[in-house]
Amino acid sequence: MRLFDGQRAWVVQRISALLLLVLILFGVLALPFAPPLDFGVWRAFAGGVLGGPLIALLFGALCVHAWVGMRDIVLDYIQPRGLRLAVLSLIAVVLLGVLVRVLLSLATVALAA
Repeated sequence: MRLFDGQRAWVVQRISALLLLVLILFGVLALPFAPPLDFGVWRAFAGGVLGGPLIALLFGALCVHAWVGMRDIVLDYIQPRGLRLAVLSLIAVVLLGVLVRVLLSLATVALAA
């Protein structure tokens, strides 16, 4: 049923925005209590039990948030169906590529630890 498509997208975008806000605030508030940031500290955080999943959650929420926003923009402003499909496909490939790259990087760091 297409009745709730817009409402579902609105709810998903708001939930992902709240999740991004919480994760970014957590990071900003943790900065004063963290040791000086360098590559080793970031690598240890990303390979940790808490850090890796938080980074994956952050980028997952970012990709979902970006997808809903870009999808709405494309659906509103691009009228030809073929062009709309091409642009949405390109956006999906880029966002999935970003998410896969982050997950592979996190897996590499976790396996190296």
